Amino acid sequence: MKIPGSLAGDIIIIILCAVAVFFVFASSQNSGSGYVSVQTSDGIYRYSLDSDRLFTITGPLGDTIIEIRDGKARIIDSACPTKTCTFQTPIDRSGSFIACLPNHVLLTVVGSMNEEVDDVAY
Repeated sequence: MKIPGSLAGDIIIIILCAVAVFFVFASSQNSGSGYVSVQTSDGIYRYSLDSDRLFTITGPLGDTIIEIRDGKARIIDSACPTKTCTFQTPIDRSGSFIACLPNHVLLTVVGSMNEEVDDVAY
């Protein structure tokens, strides 16, 4: 037996679930307020995404120029032959990265400068 109004209720529930999933996904992908970790063959360097700056990292092939502006990081020039890394979209979300493999430079956005352990599983 078909219950009147059950289709409308089902549609409302589906819409509410879709909106909830959207907000959970959007809030977990925070941008800004983090830092960019720059890994080279010489070491690991950290720079805040909160302040605009331009700096140079030296790799085996030469200099890689990195820019942080408006909470986003990008490679604007590199000594690598193809310069593929310079065409990448600026990164600002935690976990996103840009790699310049020939010059051994890796930029990774990390969500927070706090290094305290959040949780431990045994």
